Amino acid sequence: MPRSMTGFAKIEKEFPAGRIVSEARSLNSRYLEMNIRLPRTDYASEQKLRDLVKKHVKRGKVDVTIKWEKASDEIAIPRVNENVVRQYAAMARDLKENYGLTGDLTIESVFTLKDVFAYEENNSLPEDVLTAACSDLIAALNEERAREGGHIMNDLLGRLDAITASLAEIQTGWPEVIKTHEERLRGKIAEITQSVAVDETRVLQEIAIYMERVDISEEIVRLTGHLDNFRGTLASLEPMGRKLDFIIQEMVRETNTIGSKSNDLYINERVIGIKVEIEKMREQVQNVE
Repeated sequence: MPRSMTGFAKIEKEFPAGRIVSEARSLNSRYLEMNIRLPRTDYASEQKLRDLVKKHVKRGKVDVTIKWEKASDEIAIPRVNENVVRQYAAMARDLKENYGLTGDLTIESVFTLKDVFAYEENNSLPEDVLTAACSDLIAALNEERAREGGHIMNDLLGRLDAITASLAEIQTGWPEVIKTHEERLRGKIAEITQSVAVDETRVLQEIAIYMERVDISEEIVRLTGHLDNFRGTLASLEPMGRKLDFIIQEMVRETNTIGSKSNDLYINERVIGIKVEIEKMREQVQNVE
């Protein structure tokens, strides 16, 4: 079943370390691109998350953001930066002695001074929590992508049915088209050679050569095979976007050949309908992983 390259997922979950809010967005891309934003810079953890994403997402541009709201007991407790306080006190004494300034450095004023208090806090989100949060997030993202992929699959199957129906009409009408071609060709030959003796065997040979040039039976068979291949690929569990795109290219090739060889209004009307459906399928396939 196809899976869309576009999707969005957001998960908020409580852990002993605090509340984790994670988001993932994915867009179309020819290859797999990742952008991961974490609560802290840790290359080792980021690389493990990249490997995790790569395991479950094969194509697309994926943005992952994980935010950490620490538990209350994880809030940092301030401590006095004694060196800074000593420096402020020494500066106050120097100002009074050297410039004759008056006043005292009080505890109230100390609280307003910069860098008097330092905060020691644990900025390291446990790796097992980080991995669990990312695993749940990617699973939710893939559920959304699979749901969208189901809509794409239904649309593609409907268009395959339309193409199959048009191709069946072409197969049904082709014998009559061949007969019309032959009658027209015989009429032209008779018009050109009406005053000249004609070798009937030679005429039949020329008609056979012409009929071979306009015969589309092989193209119909190949196009039918591509339609069957497309359906079979849609039922696969593997990423299929690139393969479906290739099959569509082959479908376009055979359809164009049918149109150019048939030289018949009835056939070409259906060829145009098939081309329209194939083009819409091509647009949908660009969204498939």
